[in-house]
Order: sequence, then structure tokens, then C-alpha cells
Amino acid sequence: MDESTTKQLESVLADIDSEKKMALFMQDPKVTDGFHSFPEYFESLEAVKSIDSVELIRRSSLERSYYYQIMKGTRKPGRDKVIRLCLAAGLTLHETTRALELSGNATLYPKRRRDIILTVAINQKAGVINTNLLLDKYGESPLN
Repeated sequence: MDESTTKQLESVLADIDSEKKMALFMQDPKVTDGFHSFPEYFESLEAVKSIDSVELIRRSSLERSYYYQIMKGTRKPGRDKVIRLCLAAGLTLHETTRALELSGNATLYPKRRRDIILTVAINQKAGVINTNLLLDKYGESPLN
């Protein structure tokens, strides 16, 4: 959600003083996207649907069993694992941010050097290997 939309929603939310109004507000598709988990969201994206699971596992360099545990919801992926999957699928920054939120991980922060590099890599659709090379070039730790 872009900043102006968020500000508009915050303004509307500030005037809500009843559960009835709250329920109506939450039904607005601009407010919530309806996803409650990372796997549910991730697997719904067109970019992910267009890639075979085997290829996604290869591109992300995750262990096959770990990938399937994440997708079944039996393992909670860490921040770097989510970013690996998003890079492997070629997701946008917006999609990656939502994936991080739903997985319970911190979103990319524009004042952190490593996160700046990761953001640029996502925007470039750099992939995991090229992202790690870029991180290394600037003395930052690779995606683990």
C-alpha cells in the first residue's frame, strides 16, 4: 500500500468509534488483502504460480524439505529465507514487503545499509546469487 493510501486510511480510521463502522472499514479491499499467512500469500502471486516448485527451490538455494515445511506452515521462515524466496520468484518490492509482514519478519528499512542493498537488488530482480555478490561487494553479510 503506498504512503498516500495509508495516510488516507489512517484518517478514516481515526473517526471510527463503533464496531459496526470498524467491520465495514475492514471489509474494504484497500484495507486488508485477506491473507493471513506467508505461504497463502506467496503461493497466490502470479510470479510464483508461473514457476515450478523445483525451479523455485533451485533459484532460492533452499533445501527442498525446508521449502515444503515453510509452504505447509510447519516452519516459520526467517527474514533472509523470505527474501531468498521473493528474489527467486522475481517479486516486486511491494510484494516482498507484504511477504515479510505476513511472515512476521521486519520489512526492509531504508536507513540500514544492508537493507538498501537488498532493496536495490529486489528492484533489479537480481536473484539470490547476484544479490549475495552485491552484498559481499559492499561488505555486508550474504543472505543465509
